[in-house]
Amino acid sequence: LYGRWRNVLGEHLTEERSSSSPKTAFTAEVLAQSFAGEVQKLSSLVLPSEVIIAQSSIPGEGLGIFSKTWIKAGTEMGPFTGRLLSPEHVDLFKNNNLMWEVFNEDGTVRYFIDASQEDHRSWMTYIKCARNEQEQNLEVVQIGSSIFYKAVETI
Repeated sequence: LYGRWRNVLGEHLTEERSSSSPKTAFTAEVLAQSFAGEVQKLSSLVLPSEVIIAQSSIPGEGLGIFSKTWIKAGTEMGPFTGRLLSPEHVDLFKNNNLMWEVFNEDGTVRYFIDASQEDHRSWMTYIKCARNEQEQNLEVVQIGSSIFYKAVETI
């Protein structure tokens, strides 16, 4: 998040954070005792205090992000982080579900942001796509050359 949380009017929320230890964030190692396997690898993942990472109830989906508090419609989260890849370095026949396209003004793909490698992941990597319209509570928005998620309803 780091300054990207906004209220419904688009105003930045006031926050006090130190660069070494954000007051409103915690590391996933706190949750490592509750889960086995994959969560153990996330001990350095910094999460905003508004969310937790937990096993999805959807079979085969692995870990997901869940809100611990109300998140207002219009709130922006991000940016989505990962390795930057040029279009010619992306295998379009591979499962690229941990990747987003960044577009030029003319609509062509500028590059991809790839979070498939663990050392390039942030908490946003674990946000799952909705299976249908009823589940959708976020949309992807490009601001400049960065990708953010925006709450389309209060979560």
